[in-house]
Amino acid sequence: MKSTSKFKPATNRDTIHSGFHGYLHISYPELVDKLGMPHDRTQEGEWRSSDEKTRVEWAFKSTNKKRPMVLTIYDYKEYRPIHEVNQWHVGIKGDAHLVDLLFKEKGLYPQSFDIRKKCR
Repeated sequence: MKSTSKFKPATNRDTIHSGFHGYLHISYPELVDKLGMPHDRTQEGEWRSSDEKTRVEWAFKSTNKKRPMVLTIYDYKEYRPIHEVNQWHVGIKGDAHLVDLLFKEKGLYPQSFDIRKKCR
């Protein structure tokens, strides 16, 4: 049976040059329930954070080659215990219009996402 998912897990390399796009307001347990366990950025390996400003991160990329997009959800400069975090940074590289599609596929609610307002 063919998968209907329009997204798959991204590699750490895929996330290079993604940029902050807004905040997602949701608890850590809810994110784990919807997205699975995050990458642990505190451990040695591919996902290790070089600046130690991020402890966990989820990363996905679209499977559509004509509309590429990488989305990351992470705890940037958050020092509370990870289970208490309820505001997450969202980073995007590529077609930002696909964010709603990913959120719908993963059961996240768009009203919990605040798009960053650009400064003039």
